[in-house]
Amino acid sequence: MPSRCQVKGKFVPSISKTIIDGYKCHRLTDKSSGRNLRYSVKLDKYTAKQWLQAHNAVMQSISPEERKNATGRQIRELSEKWLASPKEVKAAAVASGISLNLNAQIEMSLKSVFEECISDFCRPGINSNNIIDKAKRQSRILQEFLEAKNVKLYGQLKREHIAAYPEWRNAKRFDQRIGITSADTVNKELNRLAAVIKYGVKYHGWQERYLLDGIRVKPTTENTKAVRPFEISETKAILAWLYANAEITGNWYLHDMALLAACAGLEAKALSLLTPEWFKLDLGILRVFDKLVSGVVDAKTQNRTRDIPLTATLRKIFERGYVFKRPQKKKGKVAKSATSVKDYARRTFARCEAETGIADVNWHRFRHTCATARLSAGWQLIRVSRMLGHSNVNTTASHYAEYDLSASPAGFEGMIKVYGDFVRWLDEGYFS
Repeated sequence: MPSRCQVKGKFVPSISKTIIDGYKCHRLTDKSSGRNLRYSVKLDKYTAKQWLQAHNAVMQSISPEERKNATGRQIRELSEKWLASPKEVKAAAVASGISLNLNAQIEMSLKSVFEECISDFCRPGINSNNIIDKAKRQSRILQEFLEAKNVKLYGQLKREHIAAYPEWRNAKRFDQRIGITSADTVNKELNRLAAVIKYGVKYHGWQERYLLDGIRVKPTTENTKAVRPFEISETKAILAWLYANAEITGNWYLHDMALLAACAGLEAKALSLLTPEWFKLDLGILRVFDKLVSGVVDAKTQNRTRDIPLTATLRKIFERGYVFKRPQKKKGKVAKSATSVKDYARRTFARCEAETGIADVNWHRFRHTCATARLSAGWQLIRVSRMLGHSNVNTTASHYAEYDLSASPAGFEGMIKVYGDFVRWLDEGYFS
C-alpha cells in the first residue's frame, strides 16, 4: 500500500512502491487537496525527490478549480514537462500560473526533445549500430550549434538560425580534416533537425512552422568529396591479390564481396545487410534491400530498393555462398563509427595497398568503379542511376560526368570497346 505522510493535520504527497497489473512500479499519491490523486512515475530519469518537487510546483501553479478536477494523467504530464523545462520557463509559469487547457506554457527544452527523439530512434532492433552512432553524432553537433545561438526552446528557433547553420558548420570541423564540410554531411544534419522537429510536433504539440523549407546546401566541387574509381588494371590487380590471399587464408569472404561490389555497385550498408533472400533466381534479379531498411531518411540514395539483373558472376557468387558467411576475427576491436563490413576489411585492404602499391582501397571505390566502367562502356545514364539506387539521375550525372566517355588514349570508339570488354569480363567471364 502507498505510504502516507501527515504534517500538521495535512497529507503531503509521497511516492511508494506498488504493483499495478502484476508489474512493480512507483506511484505518487497526493491527498493534500482533499482528494485521492494518484499516478505512476518512472524513477529512471528523475528521482523521487525531483518528481515530488515538480508535482508540488504544478499543483501550486494551477487554479483551485483545476486542482480539484485535474486527472492524475494531466498532472503527471505537466510534472514531466516541468522537470524538462529550463529555470526561466519554470519561473514564468510560477509567475503567470498554469492552465491545464494551455499546458503548452511549460514547453520542453530542445535538448530534452532531442534526447527523447534520439532515445526513441535508438530502440533495440530498430536501427543498426552504425545508424545509431551517426544519429547521436548529428544530434550532438546540432545541440552545440543551438547552444552557440542561445536557442533553448523551439519557440526561440528562427529560420535565420537554421540558414546560418551551413556557415557555422564549415567553421566547425569535428573530424580534423582540412577544408569545408561536405554538402551531403550538412544536409543530413539538417534532416536530423527536421526529424526532431517533426517528433516535437507529433508528441509535444509543437506548431509546424516549416523552418527548414528551402534550406539546403547545393553540392559543388568544393563541398563534395571526389572519389576516384579504380583503373581497369588496378581493379584486376586488387581482385587477383584478394584471390591469392583467400587461397592462403581460406577466407573467401572479402574476395567475393569486392567482386560483388564491382559488379553490382552495392554500397557498404547493402553489403553489410546482404542476405540470400535478395537473390531472386526465379526472376533473374538481385533485389537490393529486399525489405524496408529503417534509418534511411537522409541519404542521397533514397531509392535504395532496386532490382539488378543477375549476371553469370552474380549467380556464381550466390552459389559459392561465401558472402553470407563472414568468418569471425579473433583479434581487433570494432570501430564505433564504421559499419561492420568496413571494419572487417580495413586491415586486409591495408595489406593489399602495401603489397600492390594501390592507394585508398575501400568499398566505395569499388562502387564508383562499377558505375564509371559501365558509363564508359556506353551504358545509359538512367540505367546506371537505377543500378546505384540514386534518388535522381542528376545525382549520378554530377558524380560521374567527368568519367563518362572521358578522353582515352585508345580514342572514343576504342575506349567504348576497352571498357565494354572489361564489363563483360566482370559480369560473364570472371569465373570462366
